[in-house]
Amino acid sequence: MDPADSQHIVVRTTFGLLQSFDAGSSWSWLCESAISPAGFQDPEILVTTGGRIAVGLPDGVAVADRSGCQWTRVPGLANDNVIDLVVSSGDPATAFAAAAVTVNGSFNGLVVGTTDGESWSADGALLPDTYPLTIEVAPSRPQRLYLGAEDGNLETGFIDVSDDGGITWTMRPGPAGVDAVYISAVDPQNPDRVYLRSYFPEGRLYVSEDGAGTWNLIDESAVPLAGFALSPDGQRIALGGSSGLTILSRTPGDAASGSAYAVTTTNPLPVSCLTWTAEGLFACADEATAGFTIGVSTDEGGSFSPLLHLANLKLASCPADTSAAACTAQWCSTAMAIGASCVATGDAAQAGPGDVGDGTVAPGSGCACEVRQGPPFPALGVALAMIISRVRRRR
Repeated sequence: MDPADSQHIVVRTTFGLLQSFDAGSSWSWLCESAISPAGFQDPEILVTTGGRIAVGLPDGVAVADRSGCQWTRVPGLANDNVIDLVVSSGDPATAFAAAAVTVNGSFNGLVVGTTDGESWSADGALLPDTYPLTIEVAPSRPQRLYLGAEDGNLETGFIDVSDDGGITWTMRPGPAGVDAVYISAVDPQNPDRVYLRSYFPEGRLYVSEDGAGTWNLIDESAVPLAGFALSPDGQRIALGGSSGLTILSRTPGDAASGSAYAVTTTNPLPVSCLTWTAEGLFACADEATAGFTIGVSTDEGGSFSPLLHLANLKLASCPADTSAAACTAQWCSTAMAIGASCVATGDAAQAGPGDVGDGTVAPGSGCACEVRQGPPFPALGVALAMIISRVRRRR
């Protein structure tokens, strides 16, 4: 979700990016080739100041203005495997990217930052023998960064912590027996309270109250926790996967015992991602079983209202001289696969004045495209790209 405009929502899917400029009432589609000629698979994305979109790719970072019509590459990150992105909730112009860099056949971690959403640079040195998995910023202390990582052999999980915006780092061990540590969120009020999910072994949620020094197991699931979201006040946690959704409430404890967590809500709805903002709890689901692809709950997960049906997607309206103009030729085959109509364009043109998509409709847009026959896309997965929580499934 756009940190400055709750009407602007960006969603990643396995077949491109989706945008809404009216809080989910209508949606438009941008193809993968508009962003990367080689396409992509489950990239990390974020929205920074001015609605600018950044996408992490195996060969760098692609950046677009609010319209999403024209994409450019960040020069300093060419050929770096950008695995995760995070934006500072207090300052949407400030964001960080975590990348894996191969040097002499070994993995090294690289953290780069931006203060304007466009120019990215690294302040610290490479982190040796490090394969980054996730990065998070402490909302109440923006210079505090947590980097979840594995060693270069992908065998041991650990956490790197920085208190100077990534210039220097201190390594701390992950929970015992966990070899893939996915930092999931930092409490909005307490920079030392950090949440971590494990996928190896799967389905465990841990919390640290001392800045990743020690860890306590607070929930365990029989299936991977594909979705995690922390409420804006930090008092409730949403967990989800193929077996449904659970809401935990936190009760403050003393210095010795730490916080306690209790289940307050359960919902059998299978979810693949979760994000919690002031507007509600957003979830990704399978349309065939849930009745929606993206939904929102205003009663803390008790019920969800549909926001996105794939059948209602439209092609984004972009000028013919932008990178997204290539999507016109791909729209009909995509629409066939998802059950949408290929005759109408979408609303990328609702970007603000001066943006590439300002009020312009691509010539020949609609169904002026080649219809390819064949099986539908193998997996029409969808993951919300909002700044509070993102799905991490990289190994």
